[in-house]
Amino acid sequence: MNVFPLLFFALSCVMSTAAHKPNVLLILADDLGVECLSSYGGTSHKTPSIDRLAQEGMRFSRCFSNPYCSPSRGSLLTGRYPFQNGLKVVLHSKNQENIFLKPSQPSFPRQLKQHGYSTQIVGKWHVSLEHRHNTIREFGFDHYQTWCIFDEKGEKTTRFWQPYLMRDDRIIADEIKDRYGPDVDLEVYLDFIKSNAKKQQPFFAYYSTYLPHFPWEPTPESKEKTYRAPSASHKGDPKYFPEMLAYLDKQIGIMLQTLDDLGIAENTIIIFLADNGTDTGLVHAWGDGKSIAGGKGTMTDRGTHVPLLVRWPGTIKAGSVCEDLVDLTDLFPTICELTGAGLPPHSIHGRSFAPQLTGKPGQPREWIHIQHENHRQIRNNDFMLDNKNQLRRVVPLWEAHAKANEDRFPSKEAAARKSLQAVFDALGK
Repeated sequence: MNVFPLLFFALSCVMSTAAHKPNVLLILADDLGVECLSSYGGTSHKTPSIDRLAQEGMRFSRCFSNPYCSPSRGSLLTGRYPFQNGLKVVLHSKNQENIFLKPSQPSFPRQLKQHGYSTQIVGKWHVSLEHRHNTIREFGFDHYQTWCIFDEKGEKTTRFWQPYLMRDDRIIADEIKDRYGPDVDLEVYLDFIKSNAKKQQPFFAYYSTYLPHFPWEPTPESKEKTYRAPSASHKGDPKYFPEMLAYLDKQIGIMLQTLDDLGIAENTIIIFLADNGTDTGLVHAWGDGKSIAGGKGTMTDRGTHVPLLVRWPGTIKAGSVCEDLVDLTDLFPTICELTGAGLPPHSIHGRSFAPQLTGKPGQPREWIHIQHENHRQIRNNDFMLDNKNQLRRVVPLWEAHAKANEDRFPSKEAAARKSLQAVFDALGK
């Protein structure tokens, strides 16, 4: 019996299946509110590569996160709000070694892996402290390279210069001590993309960068090369923030060029977003002469209104805008729907916005949920109600946070309080 026709048929089936599974690049910026990007109205920075994603894809004008890093990343990964997935605080102290996102939680990378995807994360994990609980593979990642916040002795480490990185279970700090951390991350990220493209293997590549988070320090392209190791209170110099954002934008440009060179751009979905708003130590220009101070860590729009751009050439209309409310839990079901991966048996809070990406109305949210520690908030387009029964109006980003329980329109406030409280009641504790 001639086995070659059967082998050819099997190979053709594999290639055909791979061709119908779009690749996914997820790029998560660290501490980047919408006011930093010209595609959203910011005027302080030039970000041509990020703007290109908006020009060639869909820009979401109402995407919201939690106000701090770890809870946002936990919600993104699990499709669940912090009160359900258990990660309510930002991990920053050695005393938090045993606080971490449990692998029993759902994970969309795990769903993709089960669906035949090769999976990778580089950059910042931050839903556990890896020196104590390295759960990365348990959440569905085949490969990873992440910055370990603490070394095995419990000492705090650095991420940009003299980076302390772990690659697939092995600390590589000595090998890369003279390199810039984001450069090492991009190199590994691109190698993963190229390798899978060559094999025609569908892949999910998560670039969880620590740019442009403090410490604000020189990049390899800065005129000044002075490096100062950060102390516990050191944020660096804000003058380097523009250079760090520009460096991230340059890296995204390299990613886009790589997809073009490999001929896989039209079969690759790129999702760009951020984990929370801009640091409170920064102020950026907006629109016609307005200025916006960062609000990271606050339950305000300045702390939680983040960019979301999605590009898929030939599928998503270039230059389109979606004004529906979206929060980070929605990425889980959206990515699963776009790739054909199944949802987990666990319940999740996320709602897919995949229909909106292709011009369909979908089922838009009427509210989003925000949480920091035990402080929770439900927000719709006009009002926000917290779990202390304080109701505030939604105001433009450049205005001060509205006063609580300010009844300017009593009937509207009463109706909003009733509807938002009903959401709290339905969600439970």
